[in-house]
Amino acid sequence: MRRRKIAIAVLSAIALLAAGYLPAQAGAADWEKLLNKAQEAARGKEYDEATKLYNEAAAECQNSKLEDKYLAKTYNDLALVYEAQGKLAEAETYLTRALTIKEKLVDKEDVSFTSSLGNLAALYRREGKFDLAQTQYQRAISIIEKKSGASDPRLAPFLTGIATLFTDKAKFAEAETALKRVVDLMKQANNKDGQTVAMNNLAVTLRKQGKTAEAETIYKQVAELAASDNGLNSENAAHNKSAALNNLARTYREKGQFDKAAPLLKQAVSVLLKDSSSKPADVIIALDNLAMVDKELGNYLGAEEQYREALAVAKTVSGVKPQGLAERMQNLALALMAQEKFEEAEKLLKESLALYEKSEGPNGPDVATALTYLEEVYREQEKFEQGEPLLLRALAIRKTSLGKDNPAVATTSTDLALLYKQQGKAEKSLAYFQDAVRIRETAPDSADLATALNNLARVYRDQKRYAEAEPLYKKALAIREKTFGPDDESVAAVLRNYAILLRALNRADEAKLLDLRARKIENAKSAS
Repeated sequence: MRRRKIAIAVLSAIALLAAGYLPAQAGAADWEKLLNKAQEAARGKEYDEATKLYNEAAAECQNSKLEDKYLAKTYNDLALVYEAQGKLAEAETYLTRALTIKEKLVDKEDVSFTSSLGNLAALYRREGKFDLAQTQYQRAISIIEKKSGASDPRLAPFLTGIATLFTDKAKFAEAETALKRVVDLMKQANNKDGQTVAMNNLAVTLRKQGKTAEAETIYKQVAELAASDNGLNSENAAHNKSAALNNLARTYREKGQFDKAAPLLKQAVSVLLKDSSSKPADVIIALDNLAMVDKELGNYLGAEEQYREALAVAKTVSGVKPQGLAERMQNLALALMAQEKFEEAEKLLKESLALYEKSEGPNGPDVATALTYLEEVYREQEKFEQGEPLLLRALAIRKTSLGKDNPAVATTSTDLALLYKQQGKAEKSLAYFQDAVRIRETAPDSADLATALNNLARVYRDQKRYAEAEPLYKKALAIREKTFGPDDESVAAVLRNYAILLRALNRADEAKLLDLRARKIENAKSAS
């Protein structure tokens, strides 16, 4: 299923709704009523109403000649509403206006000014204006350091923000330096929650640099911190502890040590389920991670149990997006298919397809994916006539929405080729295998091209078109050796296929050499 991206977490929110603007001026009461109504509408995501009320509040400020701080507050909050809707240009306009007003009200070196700088920096980052964002973060850091030194914990959110910018630019060493400062600041402040988040962020950055051993050490330290008697007692305790356990488990998964990952993930799920304040999204992610490890261990019944619980949790969420439910259904269906529980799997996949069609229309990208999953259920049961129209529809959707040379089109073409091959429809199968190769050749030397070449060569070999098959095997072998190394199992697979062809060509001595090499690779893998 979709892989979730790992991102640096914000250490502590720099709230756009800055405090400190309380009505104390005649005429401010009407402004406050409008502001309260606008904030309530914004919390309810009634953004059009919120925008209207904020504009009325701004007009009240000007009509009643209120102090500029009231107008700055209004613009600040209005910027938040625009940002929540993804209207970043409008958000920037009003946030900049608020900042300009505030610059006239307080000393530009006043620490209270830094929250506005942080807000603007975060907005610039969302707009992709990384240099402008960095300037605002550095300005905020400079103000605090001049005022109270380099050990002020108020530096943490700005250092975290600038670390995200360095990460965006793949400047991981600079991000690492900034995050190490954040970790030290949180330790000095005895802020366990902040320390946990900062250490997790640091470990992510280390992993991006290939420093897996260092990252694993930090994840272990975070897990120990989360489990300590003096650990996390805030409302984020369960989330932080679960994140630490999930991250540590991830390092074991990446090394293929699934037996070490599983107990950590079980603990992460348990921590979240015991805390009534846990967010459903956190619980679902933890259950999904545990299910994936269960599958990697061949425990499909365990994976089924985790996916059932994740689906049940998703159904309890008010206003859950159809795509979220559909994805949970697909996960469960795939676990059921691995156990040959086809009837329930088919039912779930039909439901997920209906959800995607309702959400995206009949030709959405997720609709195409859902069609391929449903076809797989039919193919496993050799119900080819029911599966074929689903794949043809998926192919048509992907060609139209993604273009005829998109890799997803190649994947669907390969699925169709395999379907026709199983039905004994050699010519149809050949045509789709050829189309898959044509598309994959747009990315020369890719692993996907090697697979496509190997598939097509097999068809040619079966049709006794040996002269056409041999160069494809040679090219597939060269790509896999270059991509994965000469001793990879995927190389052994091509060697075996190529050896069969050579025997058909009465070149038994050459075939024997390839089989010997393949066996050496396979034996080495078994012994490791």
